[in-house]
Amino acid sequence: MNTTTVKPTSTFDPNDLKIAFSTKTDKELKLAHFLFKMMGKPTLVKLGGIASIWAIKLGLPIKGLVKGTIYSHFCGGETAQQAQRAIRRMANARVYTVLDYAAEAKEDEAGFDHVLDEIMRNIRLAKVTGEIPYISVKLTGIGSREIFEKLQEGTPLTSEEQAAFQRTENRLDLICKAAYEANITVYLDAEESWLQQPMDELAEKMMLRYNERRAVIFNTLQMYRTDRIAYLTDLLKRSEGYDVILGIKIVRGAYIEKEQERAAAQGYPCPVFTVKADTDRSFDGAIDICLQHLHRVELCAATHNEASTRYLVNQINRQGIADHHKRIHFSQLYGMSDNLTYNLASAGYNASKYLPYGDVATTLPYMIRRAEENTSIAGQMGRELRLLEAEMKRRGL
Repeated sequence: MNTTTVKPTSTFDPNDLKIAFSTKTDKELKLAHFLFKMMGKPTLVKLGGIASIWAIKLGLPIKGLVKGTIYSHFCGGETAQQAQRAIRRMANARVYTVLDYAAEAKEDEAGFDHVLDEIMRNIRLAKVTGEIPYISVKLTGIGSREIFEKLQEGTPLTSEEQAAFQRTENRLDLICKAAYEANITVYLDAEESWLQQPMDELAEKMMLRYNERRAVIFNTLQMYRTDRIAYLTDLLKRSEGYDVILGIKIVRGAYIEKEQERAAAQGYPCPVFTVKADTDRSFDGAIDICLQHLHRVELCAATHNEASTRYLVNQINRQGIADHHKRIHFSQLYGMSDNLTYNLASAGYNASKYLPYGDVATTLPYMIRRAEENTSIAGQMGRELRLLEAEMKRRGL
C-alpha cells in the first residue's frame, strides 16, 4: 500500500487513524505493531538490550537485524543525508523535524569536537536544504559530565578543568551563532538533576545573546522535578527588562528511576515527584505560566501525553491565540505517538518529530533507552498497540 496525502482539517482529533498513520505503509505498520508488542514486556526489553549491545561489541552479525527492526522504526538513518528521506516524508504531512545526532559521545576532547563538527554540518545542511528547522543538542555531547557535576556541587575546578569548560562554552556558542545565522532553532536537552544547574546557566547565557527577535535557543525543563515551576517563575522575573524571547521546552522527564535511586543512596530529598499526578499538574502549570507570558516566551510542549496535548490545544483556542503557529510548538519522538503529531499538524498546529540518526552500533544505547522508557510509561504500550491494531483492522490487514 502506498502512503497517502491528507488534506488539512480544522480540529485536532487524535483518534483520526487515517491521518495518524498516513505516512506508514502496511509493512511499516506491521513492524510497529510487532515492536510495541515486544516493548510491552519489560524483562524482554532489558535482556534484549543488554544482549544486543554485547553482540554488536563482539562483532556478531546482528547489525542487519537491528537495522531492519527497532533502528528503522526509531531512527532516520546512519547519516543526516540518509535521514532526509524521513524528513521529506514528514514534511509532506506538514510535520517538522528536530534533527538529533544520537550517537553516544566519547568522553574526551576529540569526542566533543567530533560531535561539534557533526552538529555544524547539520546546521549547514539545514541552511542549504531549508528542510530542518530545529536541531537538538545534548550538552554532555560537547562537554564533560564530571565538570558539569563539579560545577553544580560548587567544587573548585582545576586550571585544566576551567579551560575545558571554556572550550565547552565555546562549542555551544559556535552552534548557537550558526543556528542564529541559518535561521534555525536549537533545543538544548535536559539531563540529570545533579548536572543541570550549570547547563541552565549556559542556556540562559545563550538566550540572552541570541534570542532578541525570536527564540533561537530553547532550554528544556523536566517538569517531574519538584523545583521547575519555581525555576520557570524565577527565570521570567530575572529576565524582565531584557530584550530577550525565552525559549522554553517542557517535558515530563526521562530519568525518574535514576533520580530516585541516587537520592536514596546519597540521602538527599528526592528531586522528582513520586506521584504521576503531581508531574501532570506541574507540566500543565508550566503551560499556563508560559501562555500568560507569551509576549516574551516561545513554548515547546514535548509530550506523548494526550491529556496535556488536548489541554494546550484547548487553551490556544479558548484564548484565541492567533499566532500560535509561531509561538507554540508541539513535539514527539519519531516512531511514537503519531496520532498526536500528525493530527496536530493536520489541524494547523506547529508539530514536529525528534528524528535521531547515527551509526547503528553507536545509536544502539539510545534506542535501548527509548524502549526501556516506553515500558515504564504507564499505559504507553497499550495506547500505541490499540491505535495500531485499529488501523490494521481499518486497512483489512
